[in-house]
Amino acid sequence: MLLRNDLLHYTHPSPRTVRILWISPEQSHVYVFDVAAHSADVEMIQLSALHADLRAGHVSVLPADPYLMVVSQELLPPKHLQLRARAWEIIEALVAQEPAIYEARQRGQLIAQATAQHQVSHPTIYRYLRRYWQRGQTPNALLPDYGNSGGRGKVRQSSAGVKRGRPRKNGADAGPGLNADEDIRRTFRVATARYAAANAKFSRLGAYQQMLADFFIERRIDADSGRVQATALMQLEVPTFGQFNYWLDHDDDRPPEVARRQPSDMAAGAQEQAMQPPLALPLQGRPGAGFYLDAVRAEVQLVSRADRQQVIGRPLVYVVTDAFSRMVCGVYIGMGEVQWPHAMLALAHCGADKQRYAQQHGRRIEAEQWPCRHLPETLFANAALTLGWNGDTLLNNFNLRCVAAEHGVDDWRGVLEKRFRLLAPNLHGAPCRLDGVLDLDQFTRIVIDCVLYYNNRQQLAHADGATPRRLWDWGVEHRGGGLKIYPEHLIRCSLMPVAQATVTAEGITLHDSVYTCTRAVNERWFERARQRGEWQVRVAYDPANMDMVYLLDAAAPMQFHACHLADASVAHQHLSTAEIALLPRTQTAMPAAALRSTTQGYVSLVG
Repeated sequence: MLLRNDLLHYTHPSPRTVRILWISPEQSHVYVFDVAAHSADVEMIQLSALHADLRAGHVSVLPADPYLMVVSQELLPPKHLQLRARAWEIIEALVAQEPAIYEARQRGQLIAQATAQHQVSHPTIYRYLRRYWQRGQTPNALLPDYGNSGGRGKVRQSSAGVKRGRPRKNGADAGPGLNADEDIRRTFRVATARYAAANAKFSRLGAYQQMLADFFIERRIDADSGRVQATALMQLEVPTFGQFNYWLDHDDDRPPEVARRQPSDMAAGAQEQAMQPPLALPLQGRPGAGFYLDAVRAEVQLVSRADRQQVIGRPLVYVVTDAFSRMVCGVYIGMGEVQWPHAMLALAHCGADKQRYAQQHGRRIEAEQWPCRHLPETLFANAALTLGWNGDTLLNNFNLRCVAAEHGVDDWRGVLEKRFRLLAPNLHGAPCRLDGVLDLDQFTRIVIDCVLYYNNRQQLAHADGATPRRLWDWGVEHRGGGLKIYPEHLIRCSLMPVAQATVTAEGITLHDSVYTCTRAVNERWFERARQRGEWQVRVAYDPANMDMVYLLDAAAPMQFHACHLADASVAHQHLSTAEIALLPRTQTAMPAAALRSTTQGYVSLVG
């Protein structure tokens, strides 16, 4: 499927590369622009003819966009910001008038009006339009050229997914049994999902035995230290394996791994259903026109992955949903209070490969089960999230407008409550059986299951018989010309929180972790810090996983240097900032020889 901003390379009748500027809502024609043109002429092509050229092999869609201008806003010189702001002020109203701006006669009239209004020449406006259309239709396209900035020919790497190990299995004898009330059934759901995340082959007996070992012991959390204190009980009643097995066969809210053991039949039925048009479709709107961003607190205490007897707090689930289909397009699990930078990581997840993301947390899915890899045209954020927000990065890098709104995640909140009862398991904040058992990875897996259940199974009240994913697929096929796709690493690095790190003799330090990178080693930063004193640098990072941070390079604003954990901080691998903060402070310094021998990668945001 062709999308707005796609680059198309023609080989016949003559070589050229064009960018899709706009696709008509009725999917009849498109406007394209030759990225090598010296004029601002736009060409209209019938979509049927374009598809025919694709089938004939005369044109292909380029997988990478070398013209896209995505930079770190904080590293741009003030002069460049002024030039961009002035150029955007001149053409913002022009490019918003689609498709009139693409028609030569109307474009001339609009530019004449802008010339008189802004007191600039015709060639200046045409030059701005050419750059805007050539470089991806974002305000950053109007920045001064960075085409010669460092990095050409250097090895580029991106962070790889982290493989997770299996938890230890402990057997437990079945007790005398008890009534399987809602509290016990909630424990069944979480235990089943947790066991499935760590085992490629699901075993009912194995899940049951693991559940007894983890959940059916006396456990309390010390209010002062946050430590989990567990003791075995001799007289504790536990559910029988028969009760556990019965629930797996009869509970409608069971996890997908144990859904009646009919995966082939269910998959075939889902595929057949997806081929049919959804019933009672909304008459207006399209996928990606607007996403809603909100956050919900899960009332369950998580434990540290480094020390499973240490509680790190209650997680905050940031959720991004599509306004048209109601599909969950992105999530992020954060700790602490609501923060706008953490919310931006949920938006970044909208453009991520969901199949790889789920596999990192032990959940194998097909790509079509969670198909969104797009950014929206407009982001509607809950007003409670907007404290400290900065919409400049979204607008300038992705031409994405952000608006404060009161819309919440009530639909998806209901699924999280119904599936796992993790929002309010007990009245008045009473202790929960799940407190002090799950870590951040295991809780994330549970959230992934909730998303898959909601996107692929829950019925919508306003569209009889249509699931969110079914509506999304239909909308993408028939109304999806406005969706935006950017490289995943580019979105993530540009939306990460930014903090001040310190260059010391031991390495680049941030949140008690020590990092090193190729540039620091080659330029002997750590020796300089030992001799002349420490200094500050700015880095981007993900609070949920501190394995890698990205050094913002002022000399090359479109590039980030990937910094990996040094040997001195090997104990911090796969940990979040909340978990690292609870570890004992160490003063171990990394030897200079080890620093010199460390080799790291270099990440480029160009294309």
